[in-house]
Amino acid sequence: MRLKASTLIFCALLASASRLPGAGTEPAGNAIRRLALVIGANDGGPGRERLRYAVSDAMAVIQVLENLGGVAADDSRLLVEPSRETLLWEAGRLRQRIERLRPLHSRLEVFLYYSGHSDQDNLLLGRDKVSYRELRDRLQSLAADVRIAILDSCASGSFIRAKGGQKRPPFLFDAANDMKGFAVMTSSSADEASQESERLRGSFFTRTLITGLHGAADASRDGRVTLSEAYQYAFNETLRQTEKTVHGPQHPSYNIQMSGTGDVVITDVRRSEAVLLLAREVAGRIFVHDRTNALVMEFQKPRDAEMALGLSRGRYRLIAVGEGDIREAEVELAAGEKMELGGGQFSPTEIIDAIARGDRKVRDQGWPEAKKRLHFYAHFYGKLSRYEGHWTFMPGMQLGTRLGRSLAFGLVGFGRIGPEANSRPPFWGLAVDYAVLEKGRLGLRLRTVAGFMYKSKEDELDKLLSLVVEPGFGLAWALSHRLNLTTQVSLDFVNGSNDELRRFSWGLGLELCRQ
Repeated sequence: MRLKASTLIFCALLASASRLPGAGTEPAGNAIRRLALVIGANDGGPGRERLRYAVSDAMAVIQVLENLGGVAADDSRLLVEPSRETLLWEAGRLRQRIERLRPLHSRLEVFLYYSGHSDQDNLLLGRDKVSYRELRDRLQSLAADVRIAILDSCASGSFIRAKGGQKRPPFLFDAANDMKGFAVMTSSSADEASQESERLRGSFFTRTLITGLHGAADASRDGRVTLSEAYQYAFNETLRQTEKTVHGPQHPSYNIQMSGTGDVVITDVRRSEAVLLLAREVAGRIFVHDRTNALVMEFQKPRDAEMALGLSRGRYRLIAVGEGDIREAEVELAAGEKMELGGGQFSPTEIIDAIARGDRKVRDQGWPEAKKRLHFYAHFYGKLSRYEGHWTFMPGMQLGTRLGRSLAFGLVGFGRIGPEANSRPPFWGLAVDYAVLEKGRLGLRLRTVAGFMYKSKEDELDKLLSLVVEPGFGLAWALSHRLNLTTQVSLDFVNGSNDELRRFSWGLGLELCRQ
């Protein structure tokens, strides 16, 4: 799920002091060092909808950590669709690297982020699983001063619950910044789906978190975004944007097991390639688009408060949606530039399509989210059917739509093979399947076909068409994410002159599902 979600994180570890790596004056041999392991996995295995943006979310996270979070490129690692073996090997490699660096640095800070599928016990990596307990043990074995786990996936709050932690007040704010320990942030509670957004081109949680790390979450206006600021911003924005989606509200959660004073600084906006300063009089719902018109950031800007945004160089278009008006401005940011954008630089504009998508009520996101649950499939099928005392082979095909993982319906038609006297006439109708149980790759389905059998024109008129009802059940074995091997057994009921029970039919099929 992320119902996606769906959507998409489990992860990890990070710490910080009041100064980010590279921004302080400590000697090189005693400097703060940050390391990041970032994981994105769209494939949650057979029977789960493939996510669209888990990998791109992971790429965006590693980019903001390198640009604003003080993580050097040599100290970051991105895993795309890893297997269980790869993830655990990289976790072991990270532990060994930290052990080598431990004597050389006064502070080691580690960040591990995961975006993808999960259930209440495991991260789901294609056909592999990694349990929360395994990852938790790997995290706790790291010899870092502070470790932070961030999980953007369905039921990710189970990681906190499994650990036995309790929600606590946000981190303390203090100039000392000497906190040490472990912290977890999750995109949803233990029984909620984490959701993706077509409009945001990412998960609600991660995209709002990244927007906050670029400066929107900087409530203290000191140019730095702390973990508690990032969490509070991500919680409020994720909840606001998911309150009326088809999968319901999503509540990010966190757990802290730290000692000391201060807060964990995640990003420093002043380290960005360029800084855009929104003046006090700029207010409303702000949408920032890049030169390709892709939505980069969306946030609420209060009046009478400046806001600094850390951005890459380039051209941007900003839309400010206030009470009763919509205003637009364009800026060109150069590398190393700090530009202030005041209210007078915004011009009134008409309500254009791009703004309407950005400013719609959350309820209007329901249909796009619902469409992502539709799967179109083709089912090629052959069965043996008993008719008038004889067995006959009947090839068939079914085209239809699967809604989510459970309900499917479509048009089905069967031909006939064999001497006409001993072969069952062809028929067509409507098929409905419902998945009642899934265990690994194997799924049990209930199935009903209702249609009409058409006999030869030599028959009397009242025998040309007969109603056919075939209740039954079937098994589906997932050969891959899109291909299932099926077998089905059904009882055959035919009305009219053929009103007796026709024993049963049995067959095999291949189901190809396009998502």
